Amino acid sequence: IAGLISPWNLPLYLLTWKIAPAIACGNTVVAKPSEMTSVTAWMMCKLLEKAGKGCDDSLPFFPSGVPPGVVNVVFGTGSKAGEALVCHPDVPLISFTGSTLTAQRITEKSAPHCKRLSLELGGKNPAIIFDDADLSQCIPTTLRSSFANQGEICLCTSRIFVQRGIYNEFVKRFVAEAKKWKVGNPSDPTVSVGALISKEHLEKVRNYVEKAQAEGARVLCGEGVDSLVLPADNQKGYFMLPTVIAEVKDESKCMQEEIFGPVTCVVPFDTEDEVIERANRVKYGLAATVWSSNVGCVHRVARRLQSGLVWTNCWLIRDLNLPFGGMKASGIGREGAKDSYEFFTEVKTITIKH
Repeated sequence: IAGLISPWNLPLYLLTWKIAPAIACGNTVVAKPSEMTSVTAWMMCKLLEKAGKGCDDSLPFFPSGVPPGVVNVVFGTGSKAGEALVCHPDVPLISFTGSTLTAQRITEKSAPHCKRLSLELGGKNPAIIFDDADLSQCIPTTLRSSFANQGEICLCTSRIFVQRGIYNEFVKRFVAEAKKWKVGNPSDPTVSVGALISKEHLEKVRNYVEKAQAEGARVLCGEGVDSLVLPADNQKGYFMLPTVIAEVKDESKCMQEEIFGPVTCVVPFDTEDEVIERANRVKYGLAATVWSSNVGCVHRVARRLQSGLVWTNCWLIRDLNLPFGGMKASGIGREGAKDSYEFFTEVKTITIKH
């Protein structure tokens, strides 16, 4: 029995990402989706129920659908439903995607049962842009890596290090393009940024911007600088403009903590060694991007970055056969193809004398 706990930011994607390899390896699952995005999980249950009608248990791999009891979904809060799943003695492994703080509690609660854990946690992901980068490719991709899904993706870029020779040009062009991103109802095809998940989360993200300003940083566009114009039907929604912050210190909370919103910080650097040391100077180590036309530089930097995933001259190019996971406070273990197979199965040694 595999216990699967998924977050609210990519609710269907991250839930199915766990369920598929678990049942492919012959397990049954008990999944606990986020209480903030339970509708998509409920819709998936209805589809699985429909697919399972009339299945023949004598056939392998469920050709006629998913039999009852193979995929089970429990709705509720993390403190009740999630904790009950983590503490249950008959659930030997837990796959969790979410915050580092919650993962610490899962680790503590599961320790008495010696459970196997796969923890995919937060990130404070750097983009490192050298002065020989192709800005015509780098800027639109870095906008996406900063603000896609309102910045509510663990892989989003929230620290942008730009080599000093192109810093001013990059900032000018980056801010100009960020201002073009339209905020509003995501069902509108012209909209790039939808609402954040909740009022509380919006206030948390705004608070980071206020803290940065109090520390002497400068907001170049977005929150508190530009006017947010919304359609009448969306006036009470939890919307926020893409926000770019400059002149922020590495020790700032905005540079150290996961904001998980449409906010990114842009700072200059001088040398390769310097930027690697600064990029690694956080507790997280999930993802990073490196922009350079120098192949040797790309390889050197990618090797030295403390990140489970490094994209070079691109972002979010995924192959599901490759390992996915982070270092340090960004997680334990890897999932994806071979790694998922090893996590969702047990190796057994059988010796037979005859």
